[in-house]
Amino acid sequence: SALRSPTSNDVKFFRSILSRPNRSILTTLPTSSDSKEDEEASQELARYNRDWTNHYRGCSSLVLRPRNSREVSSILRYCHENFIGVVPQAGNTSLCGGATPLQDEVILSLEDMNTIHYIDKHSGILVCDAGCILQNLHEYANKHGYLLPLDIGSKGTCQIGGNVNTNAGGQYFFRFGGLHGTVMGLEVVLPDGRLMHLNMKNDDDIVDDGATQQQSR
Repeated sequence: SALRSPTSNDVKFFRSILSRPNRSILTTLPTSSDSKEDEEASQELARYNRDWTNHYRGCSSLVLRPRNSREVSSILRYCHENFIGVVPQAGNTSLCGGATPLQDEVILSLEDMNTIHYIDKHSGILVCDAGCILQNLHEYANKHGYLLPLDIGSKGTCQIGGNVNTNAGGQYFFRFGGLHGTVMGLEVVLPDGRLMHLNMKNDDDIVDDGATQQQSR
């Protein structure tokens, strides 16, 4: 079946499952009669609908900014069941339109999933959310006496989830290899909303928080 665009009824559902709907939902769909609010939303949506080069542009009317993997799972399950297209978006520093919607898909932004949980002082494994900005991870690791094995020009904006997805290289590539070689575990949400834990450390505090995690060294 063909994918469809999101509607105001879909927005109502997302409001019911997101813990901070006023922050987590950005839309120009008719959910209020405040034209000023709609205009502000339209202006803010523009930055999600274009890539860094301004060459690729989409026309999404709905951005969702979940806080943890449980919210991501609920969003993807609903969209899968209702044939709504979804475009995941991290720091949006792509130069090839990979995070830009083609039409009116839902943009799933990771920017609010930005918690750095901890770094293991013995193994050097860093546990963090997918939306953490690379620069912040560098500073956190350096503070604990470690070097993050990825350094690229967009580190002040790009997010580790996007870095892992694209196997980012950067100036440390010849020393440490591709980023995939340093990822020790992942919590992944599949397109149908199912959660997968790949080599994740069993940590009750982190699991209870429900945050999408990445373990890297």
